[in-house]
Amino acid sequence: MIKNFLLTGIITLFALHGIAQEQPEMVSVPGGSFWMGNDYTYNTTGVSDEAPEHKVTIKSFKMAKTEVTFELYDIFCEATGYEKPSDGNKGRGNLPVYNVSWEAAVMFCNWLSKRNHLDKYYEVKRDSTNFKATPIPGSKGYRLPTEAEWEYAARGGEKGKTYSYSGSNDYNKVAWCKNNSQLTPHAVATKEPNELGIYDMTGNAWEWCYDFYDKAYYKKSPENDPQGPETGTDRVYRGGSWTSNPEDLRMTSRHSFSQNKEYGMIGIRLAQDE
Repeated sequence: MIKNFLLTGIITLFALHGIAQEQPEMVSVPGGSFWMGNDYTYNTTGVSDEAPEHKVTIKSFKMAKTEVTFELYDIFCEATGYEKPSDGNKGRGNLPVYNVSWEAAVMFCNWLSKRNHLDKYYEVKRDSTNFKATPIPGSKGYRLPTEAEWEYAARGGEKGKTYSYSGSNDYNKVAWCKNNSQLTPHAVATKEPNELGIYDMTGNAWEWCYDFYDKAYYKKSPENDPQGPETGTDRVYRGGSWTSNPEDLRMTSRHSFSQNKEYGMIGIRLAQDE
């Protein structure tokens, strides 16, 4: 009984200090092939960065079950001196973190990897005008998903059922968006997951991807595990937010923003090599 009491006390103490939340639950995403992109918007408008649809083959990887929360990101800020992002007076805790730059997201990945005794995933070189993050071969640390991995996981991987949204044809079941959010973010994992058991892939907070953005990239993308353009200025973000219209929650929708600036509704979804 004494041992059980002590164990309960230790677990409670860890939870109070955020330690229990520092190992994100990762979902295995078995590799496979899918048709990435969307020809429909091109066929109707003649202009689209979502076209052409093209076959992509993805190797197995892991994706975080939920978006990174303020609770976890605030621990990172307290440990490193990074400024805590504003929550716009909407709350913190178990809400998805947002107002995070791509560069800060990369640094968070490296910090969390070290915190969990993993090798960092990115070799970072920076000065006053330049920030470069290069993946380290063989690392099992936390990282940002590639754009192709993100779309593959959002579609449910090999379990995908060609839904309009990630996990359903009814956005009310899986996504917090303009029509049901009261224009505020909500706690992660409060809607239904998709076929892989991953939550909030559409709606709640936008999510950074690793890739540089190129509106014409799909015309030249390699079939096997595309990593995005080698150079660029802006980075891709995906998934929609609590202010998005339902039609903008489609899993093929692409957006971009400067990597060194915070944008009010972009947060983080972690990935990891198998």
